[in-house]
Amino acid sequence: MKENKKKENIFKQMFVTRTQGFIDISKKRDFWKEFAKETNGTFNVKHTVAKDLKILELKIPYKQYLVEFTESDAHPLKINCKLNVNQKFDFSVSYEDAMEKLLKFFGNQDIQVGDKAFDKKYLIQGEKADLIKKVLMKDRIKTILLSNNVFSYNCTWEKKNETVQLTSLVSRTVNSKSELSELFELFRLTIDEMEKLGIIKES
Repeated sequence: MKENKKKENIFKQMFVTRTQGFIDISKKRDFWKEFAKETNGTFNVKHTVAKDLKILELKIPYKQYLVEFTESDAHPLKINCKLNVNQKFDFSVSYEDAMEKLLKFFGNQDIQVGDKAFDKKYLIQGEKADLIKKVLMKDRIKTILLSNNVFSYNCTWEKKNETVQLTSLVSRTVNSKSELSELFELFRLTIDEMEKLGIIKES
């Protein structure tokens, strides 16, 4: 079991590495800043210690949560939100390419949501298949994932503090405020569905 997990982590790292490469993100600064104002968020530009790379950071409140966006010259867009939950819940949604087919070979579960286009493109994994499908089957959630080059969307259970980390990695092609808005909507819709199903603790 540990060996399979080790192999999976190696393959995942290889997959994420393929999305990296230097891109000057200076041109994205204006629409990130504008989106922050529209959503009552906070926007910052940071630099690495060597001052050679820029990092964009955007934090947007939603209900009692905080959705955080980060992207740098060398790393793709990452979106993250921590949620307090009532139960163990996790899932992984990722591109079903040759790499994911290889992961299937090592015993990874593939959950089908009944949408041909979605099921063909994405590999879904997790222990509570019925609950996962209820969260992800909303048409708008599937549409955003399909249309925005979202190659990784994960909900990771943290037993120690009874929380989950909702995390997404997106391609380097998010170049407009409308695309940022759709990705923020993805998180809002997912949070709403998890609340309806009693997964998230009430504030």
